[in-house]
Amino acid sequence: EVKARKVTVTGPRGKITKEFKHIACEIRHKQMKTKKLKGAHLELKMWFGAYKQMCTINTLKSLINNMVIGVTEGFRYKMRLVHAHFPINVSIPKDGKAIEIKNFLGGRHIHKIPMPLGVTVTLSKDVKDELIFDGLDNAAISQVCSVCSQVCKIGKKDDRKFLDGIFVSQKCRIEE
Repeated sequence: EVKARKVTVTGPRGKITKEFKHIACEIRHKQMKTKKLKGAHLELKMWFGAYKQMCTINTLKSLINNMVIGVTEGFRYKMRLVHAHFPINVSIPKDGKAIEIKNFLGGRHIHKIPMPLGVTVTLSKDVKDELIFDGLDNAAISQVCSVCSQVCKIGKKDDRKFLDGIFVSQKCRIEE
């Protein structure tokens, strides 16, 4: 559904709504019935756009495509906790709506990261020190993963020597 550059995609896993009012373009929902195209499609148009403005159309197309994949299949990111000496402790409440990172490099500071709406986090039962992030919105999941990685940045030390941190090990779709 499209209304005033506000795109809503509904599928078997749920519903995602995003606003694209900051992009000056036309978005139309069309029912196609040709030899090549059948069914519901979106038409994206930009009038009198230069090269850089036209590149936003491809970005918009990718965002909408990720929304469709999210409501049909879902996204899953897996992150590994890597430590050399001080083990990184992670605690997750039962609802999976936040994550607390403790004892990074022996520090006493507790980093609490809230999960955005629609993103859940669990600890892997099979692999030790692995976090699994599931959700419908690819942008929200990748944002949370980047915050988890940035919380465990070491600073002005050599990245080749100090390899401690939380890193994304796999990006995939949910298989059920």
